[in-house]
Amino acid sequence: MENKTGSKPHVVLLASIGMGHLIPILELGKRLSTHQNFDVTIFAVASQSSAAESQILHSAMTENLCEIVELPPVNISGLVSPDAAVVTQICVIMREIKPALRSAISGLSFRPAALIVDLFGSEAMMVADEFEMLKYVYIPSNAWFLALTIYIPILDKVVQGEYVDQKEPLKIPGCKAVRPEDVVDPMVDRANQHYLEYVRMGMDIPKCDGILLNIWEDLQPKTLEALRDEELLGQLCKVPVYPVGPLTRPLKPHDSRSGELFLWLDKQPSESVIYVSFGSGGTLSLEQMVELAWGLELSQQRFIWVLGVAVRPNILASEGVVGRTEIEMMIRTITVDKEATHIRNRVKKLKYSAAKSLSEGGSSYNALSLVAKKLELRWKTMEVNAPVLALGSVEKRIATMDLEDQEPIVKIKS
Repeated sequence: MENKTGSKPHVVLLASIGMGHLIPILELGKRLSTHQNFDVTIFAVASQSSAAESQILHSAMTENLCEIVELPPVNISGLVSPDAAVVTQICVIMREIKPALRSAISGLSFRPAALIVDLFGSEAMMVADEFEMLKYVYIPSNAWFLALTIYIPILDKVVQGEYVDQKEPLKIPGCKAVRPEDVVDPMVDRANQHYLEYVRMGMDIPKCDGILLNIWEDLQPKTLEALRDEELLGQLCKVPVYPVGPLTRPLKPHDSRSGELFLWLDKQPSESVIYVSFGSGGTLSLEQMVELAWGLELSQQRFIWVLGVAVRPNILASEGVVGRTEIEMMIRTITVDKEATHIRNRVKKLKYSAAKSLSEGGSSYNALSLVAKKLELRWKTMEVNAPVLALGSVEKRIATMDLEDQEPIVKIKS
């Protein structure tokens, strides 16, 4: 494994299992390839049950931008119960995939300058250390979520009892406090393994060389300032934070069914349709789904419903189902009430700001360019010192690994 003088810098990215993790990593990889002229290899954890993930991977092949390597699936049936939380299952899968990742990196014809992982792949950063690579964490979410995540180890020590039972909001230095009813799912039950995994993530992330966020500077300036302030969250997270977004998946040509939908949309008045989505991994109880349907109907507003509602009401999760009246009121607040105009104007400004940030000279463009310069510098250093890694700890460790039970690694050149 060595680097040739004059070759392009190489980086490797690790995508956790699940479409919500695969797509952001693919988009980041494409950005590094097209805008920074990097050679990019993306390691994806193979899913045996998701046809949609397979379709996305094979679609990426046709773009000829990144090399995609599918790591063999791992069997975790003996490690977690069948009813374990999704967070727990993903964490265990990514923990067990490390030997295959190590083997795959060892088999590359080049020495990567850096490994970029997502939230669930934070434990894989130790593999980057073995190969003397830079290591970055890509959070395809917002700055407030990052702030909460890196502060959760502190909350774990100072808060007594369940978070959802607290009477006051949970304070995060320099950031908006989190209401007990707004805690993320892993924080609902502190005795559950997925909470322990979340606390571990909060401890792992600051150990990287930099954090990439899928937002732009103007979206959450106060939270970003708190993350960088050494008297606030900067004392917990001493590495640079780079807002490089918003990186989104481009729209694909619609099929016959979506074509009918767009024909219907074209006939509606401008800004009159609500898009309702609960995400790819969300669930709703039957009772909540009925209330949501009634709330949409009572609002008398046009809507497209994919899965669920994205607006959080001011109601405790412990109080049960969100009623149709509350849903109706919230829908009207963002569509026809006086506040609706303010909300729409702010969204338009943010839309313009987001596009500007990604253009040449914009904040996100410059942030990713800064990361690229650091990777290029490491790459050039590795070119000079390439022969040094002859038979070090990595090779010895790989030589003693038992990989006989693993399926072959599948490489897909995209």
